[in-house]
Amino acid sequence: MEQNSVTDSIAQVDATTTHALTPPMYAPSVVAPSTEPNPAPRIICPPVSLLPAVWETELRDLGLLEEFGDVPSGLRDGFRIGAAGPVTKTFIPNNHGSARSNPHVIREHICTELATGRYCGPFDKDTLEQIIGPFSAAPLGVVDKPSTPGKFRIIQDFSYPRTYPSSSLNSQINSSNFPCTWGFFPDVLKVLLDAPPGTKAATFDVDAAYRQMPIHTDDLPHIIVHWDNQCYVDFRVPFGAGSSNGIFARCGDSMALMYARRGFGHILKWVDDFLFIQFPPNSSGGVNPEIFSSVDAIYKFADRLGWPWKRSKTAPFDSVFTYLGFLWDISARRVSIPCKKREKYHARIQSWLSSPKVTLRDTQTLIGSLVHCALVVPEGRPKLAGLIAFSASFSHAYSQRFIRKSPDQRALESVQWWLRTLQIKGVGCQIQSPPPPARLEIFTDASTSHGLGVIIGSEWGAWGLKDGWKKHGRDIGWAEVIAVELAVIWLIQIGHHNTSITINCDNQGVVYAWKASRSRNSQQNGAIERIMAQCMAHDIWLSLEYINTNLNPADRPSRGKEPVGQYTRAWHPLDIPSHLNDFISHNILP
Repeated sequence: MEQNSVTDSIAQVDATTTHALTPPMYAPSVVAPSTEPNPAPRIICPPVSLLPAVWETELRDLGLLEEFGDVPSGLRDGFRIGAAGPVTKTFIPNNHGSARSNPHVIREHICTELATGRYCGPFDKDTLEQIIGPFSAAPLGVVDKPSTPGKFRIIQDFSYPRTYPSSSLNSQINSSNFPCTWGFFPDVLKVLLDAPPGTKAATFDVDAAYRQMPIHTDDLPHIIVHWDNQCYVDFRVPFGAGSSNGIFARCGDSMALMYARRGFGHILKWVDDFLFIQFPPNSSGGVNPEIFSSVDAIYKFADRLGWPWKRSKTAPFDSVFTYLGFLWDISARRVSIPCKKREKYHARIQSWLSSPKVTLRDTQTLIGSLVHCALVVPEGRPKLAGLIAFSASFSHAYSQRFIRKSPDQRALESVQWWLRTLQIKGVGCQIQSPPPPARLEIFTDASTSHGLGVIIGSEWGAWGLKDGWKKHGRDIGWAEVIAVELAVIWLIQIGHHNTSITINCDNQGVVYAWKASRSRNSQQNGAIERIMAQCMAHDIWLSLEYINTNLNPADRPSRGKEPVGQYTRAWHPLDIPSHLNDFISHNILP
């Protein structure tokens, strides 16, 4: 069993960098793993399977090197993880209870990582400090793999400690610096709406996606693994860091674009799951006959780059495919919830209903599942409002995350409707276009120095942030989501419903959180849920699009200034919702 130990916390990040006694080197092979302490003051970095020189050539040939020039260098030298600076004092916290109660899972994981060369060690604390200087370990945890019952994923809690202000790695990482292209539900719809007869699709999965990505030597001290009083150096992108998905996305996004430019069809991706949709050769936009419906052609291109498809998970080309947890039938032009997913969500509802009192986390998990289902069960969107309102009644403070409450009648009715609906075999909908778009340009922004700005058409509004708003997880991302929430409320008040709306926002993290229907931040999550409830109740299909701050006319109102251009101020365009009264006020400009 692990020996718990705690040393001093991380000090300020502006101290002098400490250098290793022996510089890291690349080794052509990895020795058999050992769990005996390693006294040798050296670190051997394993080679990566992806081939930097080939990537650089391919990106240059396809005109993508300017956009993805960091990828070949990242594969050679390691990607920066986004820390604010070097670790200046060693920090070894206790591992979480889920890890301590599953020591065999942790030990098996460590042995696997040592065998692949992705871990180096073990070292005792003093020896490792001699090699790399002060370092920080994150608490280990164990979670079930939903897709593989009986299997577990090891996570490192890089948000620990959850103090304010925090010294955690994730508190240093600006996630907006690590964007990712996502293939969302509307993106699949858009392709399939134009798909001619004979269209085929296939799905591919990247083998150990994050663990293919090397981390820069200077950042290794931030991601040390500590178990049973021994330390291990991790050379690859870990699970749990706020930048992990964005680092993989640099390779994943460029890979998708390279496939597209080489004529492999429409390529969409969700983290490490790739979807290839190919129109038949004799149609407009059709692919080359040698490529059409050929899994081997996709493998051949990947092999040149060292890209590791997990071939056992490949679903070959067909007119029916599974992506984003839905079953898509191109010929029938229908999308539905697969049987196993339907049964899983049905069981989740039954578990929630059977509990006299539930937690915020249980409720938000259920909301996330049902919001997902509502993509193909549009009549169920307004039915979520009661459950979302119940979720909003909880305190979102981390210290109160275990509070339990009895669901109210409205929430129970919402969930019972979904329970009945998910008993229907093949429940889903036809693939069809969203409602017509509103012909309005809409912009939102937030500034910590002043407040919120919204522009709808030719009118603008502004609100100030009250003193003390920035607590309990409310940050600039939360403020940006609140600006979107105010824009939606304003739109509804002026009569918009049964329409498609696009809001331009200059915070990429918020844009992606909306598209994913969730955020890591519980305060942002609560606001996203409220926006969803409003949109579902009024049949508004809302999209958020990223706009550069320099092009966002709502930037000035958010800073207490009038926008530039032909805009008229809408005095008090809406009443501030009661749940926001403590945080924002009507803005009075000079």
